[in-house]
Amino acid sequence: MLKLAIVLICGAIALNWYRVFAETKTNCLLKDPPNQCGGFCLGVLTQVLNHLTIPQDQRNPSDPKKSNEVLVRQYTMESQLTALQEKQSTFENSLDNQQKTLDINQQNSTDRLDELESQLSVLQETLLTVETKVKYQGFEQIGSKYFYIEKLTEKNWSSASKSCSNMGGHLADIKDQEELTAIQANLKKDTHYWLGINDLGHKDEFLSVATGKPAPFLKWATIRPTRLDTSDCVFLYNSEMYDYPCNYSFRFICQSEEENEQQIY
Repeated sequence: MLKLAIVLICGAIALNWYRVFAETKTNCLLKDPPNQCGGFCLGVLTQVLNHLTIPQDQRNPSDPKKSNEVLVRQYTMESQLTALQEKQSTFENSLDNQQKTLDINQQNSTDRLDELESQLSVLQETLLTVETKVKYQGFEQIGSKYFYIEKLTEKNWSSASKSCSNMGGHLADIKDQEELTAIQANLKKDTHYWLGINDLGHKDEFLSVATGKPAPFLKWATIRPTRLDTSDCVFLYNSEMYDYPCNYSFRFICQSEEENEQQIY
């Protein structure tokens, strides 16, 4: 296209000058047209070309309309992609915030649950203490057991056993020397106390009332009085045990049904 335009322009210039020279009386004969007109034409064409603007889209070998459509589509897609990236970033931030909120709520729920469980445990312990106090009113903890020591009333062995049962316990047996020493420290000196031990089933087979099994610990007196056939029940006197007729009336010692109860305050 550019070459064709140059040829046409040169032709028009040459024709124009031919007419000018034809109208004048001065004769101008061209002996060597290429050399004589070449520089002139080049000078004129240079000025024309400097003022000639070729549109950018015409210098592009592709279709301008299609090129514009491609650019529009590219810009649209880039805008949409940017918008999607911004939405994705916003969504991810929202998810992070929600996850943090969930984590905080879960931790708060866990802490609250632990607090409630702790409070429940305290309430259960308090309730157990109250129930124990009510159930074993008058009992005191000695070692790992709770004992009731009768300090005034004297009863025969059978009535004493019934009294202990009415209080939710039974006549006491003693498990070892350590427990005997601890109990004796709470007893009045030179005083008889019925225990929950007897051989009413078989002579000389002393069983515990609580378990029905042989008494776990027996500490007979060094000097025992003459034993009678009715000497079937055991009492405690100054840290020693004696078997004696069950119809005599003495003070008595009861113990609770449960061992290792929570300490009563």
